[in-house]
Amino acid sequence: MHKEKVMQVLVQAAIQLLNESETPEEITSRKIASKAGVNVAMINYCFQSKDELLKTAIDQIMQDSAGDIFAASNTNIPPLNRLWNMLWEICELVVKFRRFTKIYIPYLLLQSEIEIPNHILPTIREYYGNKKSEAECRIIAYQLISFLQLIFYRSDSFYRYTGIHLENPSERKVLLETEFKLLFKEGNTDE
Repeated sequence: MHKEKVMQVLVQAAIQLLNESETPEEITSRKIASKAGVNVAMINYCFQSKDELLKTAIDQIMQDSAGDIFAASNTNIPPLNRLWNMLWEICELVVKFRRFTKIYIPYLLLQSEIEIPNHILPTIREYYGNKKSEAECRIIAYQLISFLQLIFYRSDSFYRYTGIHLENPSERKVLLETEFKLLFKEGNTDE
């Protein structure tokens, strides 16, 4: 079997196991390899690690579920409103797949290349125009995304600290409103 084919088989096996499991952090390399019908060494050969394979599988699950939440939507909508909509959809997706956060978010924060902020960067650039440098816009994009990743990972502790329960849509809205007020002067998405 060619490497590309093995990679597809491994991803599909991981997706099946993730969808079947209530505790995805207990999925082992052996379980994935067995489900895929390949040698366990193929995981590291194709993906460098089980974590990378699971991240790839979770990415696919989320993409299949959400479509392209980062697509340039109606450009008649002000950039800050579009950014709000993207971040809201990210939050909704994370809540929907909450059981994956314990394996997915640490990988995104600590091992993966920084990629997700690049999806919101064009909208942030558009909002600021030439009032902020490229580095400043990148820092804002990273701050928004990494903060959300971290608080969803530590949602129970975040609730005890702030009283904001991320499972509750109205409380998620308060969180995003607060972030917008801190990062964007007017913070108003009702322009």
